[in-house]
Amino acid sequence: MLIKRIKAKNFKTYLNLDLDMSVDDERPIILIGGVNGGGKTTLFESIYGALYGLHIYTTRQFKELLNAGALGKEDEKISLELHFTGRVLNEEQQYVLTRTYMLNPSGIPVESVKLNMNGTIFQYGTATPPAQRAEQEAQVNKIIKANLPQELSRYFLFDAMEAGSLLKEDQLNRVIKENIENVMGFNKYMQLAKSSENLYQSMTAQRLQVENEKKEYLDLLEQKKAKETELNGLQLQLQDSLQYSVSNKELYDNLKSGLNQETTIKNKIEQTKNQIDSIFKKEELFRSELNSFVNDFELNVCLPKVIESIKSEVSLILKSKNEKLQQSNTNIGADQIEAVSRAVLQFLVTKKLLDKEVEIRDIVDSVMAAGSNTNLVDEYDYLDFSEVKALEDLLSMKTSNSFPAINQQQIDLNLGMMQVPGLELQIEQMKAQIAGRDYGLLKAYEDNEANIKNLEARIFEMNAEITKIAKKLHAYDIQISQEPDPKYDTLGRLRAFFEDIANQLLKAKKQQIELKMKQDLNLNLSAYRDVIERVELSENLSNLTFKLFHKAGNEIYLNQLNTASKQIVVQVLLKSLHEFGDYNPPVMIDTVMGVLDETSRSTIMENYFPELSHQTILLSSDSEIRPGSDFEKIEPFISKTYTLQRDREKQLTDIVTGYFGKSINC
Repeated sequence: MLIKRIKAKNFKTYLNLDLDMSVDDERPIILIGGVNGGGKTTLFESIYGALYGLHIYTTRQFKELLNAGALGKEDEKISLELHFTGRVLNEEQQYVLTRTYMLNPSGIPVESVKLNMNGTIFQYGTATPPAQRAEQEAQVNKIIKANLPQELSRYFLFDAMEAGSLLKEDQLNRVIKENIENVMGFNKYMQLAKSSENLYQSMTAQRLQVENEKKEYLDLLEQKKAKETELNGLQLQLQDSLQYSVSNKELYDNLKSGLNQETTIKNKIEQTKNQIDSIFKKEELFRSELNSFVNDFELNVCLPKVIESIKSEVSLILKSKNEKLQQSNTNIGADQIEAVSRAVLQFLVTKKLLDKEVEIRDIVDSVMAAGSNTNLVDEYDYLDFSEVKALEDLLSMKTSNSFPAINQQQIDLNLGMMQVPGLELQIEQMKAQIAGRDYGLLKAYEDNEANIKNLEARIFEMNAEITKIAKKLHAYDIQISQEPDPKYDTLGRLRAFFEDIANQLLKAKKQQIELKMKQDLNLNLSAYRDVIERVELSENLSNLTFKLFHKAGNEIYLNQLNTASKQIVVQVLLKSLHEFGDYNPPVMIDTVMGVLDETSRSTIMENYFPELSHQTILLSSDSEIRPGSDFEKIEPFISKTYTLQRDREKQLTDIVTGYFGKSINC
C-alpha cells in the first residue's frame, strides 16, 4: 500500500487541504513539520479517518469536527479523500476513497462513502437501502482490509509518545492473537491440516467393520463437527468484538471521561493549570539564579579563570617561601655553636694540633657566616606573612562555575515553555467537555468488553471439548482393517504434513523477527547498545510475547525499562512485523521523538526512519527533528517536506513546501 494524496475539506483545522504524498523509491520519507497545535495530529486523523471513517453520532460531534472558518462561508460538509495504491492478487490497483459527512434536515449526521478502484465504483450512504448498503460496504471493507486491516492499523499508524504503552496494554496481545496467523501467512496451512483431518476421519468411518462402532464413531464425528462449527462462530464473534473494541476505544475513553465526571475534569483542569504554574515558577527561579550569577560574575567566572592562570606562579612563590621557612627552622643557634666549638678547640689543644691561639668568638662568627651564605636567595622577600597567607587561601578557595547548570536549566525551561500552548489548549478542550456529550455508546462498549471475556472463556472450553472428542476418535484407528489403502494412508499423513509446514513457517519467521529485533535493538536501544545477546519470541500464537536477554545471561525486564526505552522496543517490534508480515502498508508516526533522549534521537534518525518502510510519514515539531543537524541526517532519504502554518485569525492551517525553511536537495 502506498498513499499518493490526501484531501480534506472543512475538517477541523483544514479548510481545504490537498497534499501530494507520493515518494521516490530511494527516498521513502515524507517530513511534515508544524508547531504544537498547528495541525499535525489532525493531518494524521485525516488519513486514518479517510481509511476507516469518522465516528460522528451527534450534532455536537459534527460541529466539533467542522472547521470553524467554514461556518457561514462554506457548505457545512466534511469531506476526506484518500488516493492510494495497493496490490491485489499480485496486480497493482489504483484507489480513490472518499468519505463525506453532513447533517440531514433533522440535524442528524449522515455519511456517504465512495471507492473508485481502477474505474469500478463502490458507493453507499446512510440513506442507501439496507441490502444494497450491506453489499457495497462489504466490498469497500474487503478492499481496505486487503491493504491494511483496521485492527492492525494502530501498529503502522501511531503516536510515538504512546507507543511504549503498548507493552502494558492487554489489547496488543488481544489483537495479535486474532490476526497474527493471517498477517504472517500461517492460517492457510492450518486450514489445510484441518481439512485433511476431516477427510481422514470420514474415510475411517467407512472402514470400520462393526456397525455399532461405525455408528459411535460417526456420532463422535458429528459432535466434533458441531463443536468446530460453534467454535468458528465464537471466533468470528470474538474477532468482530475485538475490532469493535479497537475502533471505539478512543471514543469510549473520551465519553467515559465526560460521563458524570465534571468534578474529575475540573480537577484535571486544575492539575494542568498547576503544571503551567510550575513551568512559570521554574522560569522565575531561573531568572533569579541567572541574575545572581550575573551579579556575582567576577566571583563565579572571572576569579576561577584568574586562579587558573596564575596557579603555577603562586605555587612557585609558596614553594620558595616554604623552603626558606624550613631552612630557617633547621639553623643551629650561636650558643650551640659556641659549646661545640669549645669542645673541638679543647680537643685540638690537647692533641697539640694548633700552631697558634684561636679565639672562640672567631670560630662562632665564622660558622654563623658560613651558614648564612648557604641560604637560598629569596626572590619574594617583599611579600610579608599576611600576603603569603592570602596567596595560600587563594589556591585553596573552592569555586564553581554555575553556568553549565544554569544553561541546562534554560534548555529544560525552553522545553517546558513550548508545552504551555498545548496545555492551555487541553484546558479549553476539557472545559468544552464539561458542557455535556452523548454517552449512548458507553454501555455498548462496556457490554462488548464483557462479551470479549465471555467469548474467550467459551472458546477455551470449546477447544478442550474438541480435544477430548478427538482423542476418542483416534482410539478407533487401531480397529480399522489392516487392508492396504495408499490413498487412506497418505491422507492420514497430510494433517501432520501441513501442521509441520505451519510450524516450520512460524519457526522461520520467528527466527527472522528475533534476529532482526536483536540487530535493531543493539543499534537503537542506547541504554543497552551492543549488549543484547538475544530476543526471544514465544512459540504460542495465542499469546505472542517477547523477552530480551543481556550478554551476561540475565533477562532485561521490559517493565523496568524507562519510557524512552519502551518506545524504542515497541517501534523495533513494529518494524519487524512490518518487514516480515504479509501486509505492506506505509508507516505514519505522530510526535516522532516521543520521550527519546539525545542519544536515542540520533540513532533513530540515522538507523530507524530510513529503513522503516517503503513510505514513512513523519509528523514533527522543530524541537523533535531540528531543522539544523537533525534534518541533515535524514535529508538524503526525504522525498517531500511540508510545514503546517496555523492562522489563528482565520482559524485554519495552511501548508507550505519545505521543513521550517529547509528544502531538500534532490
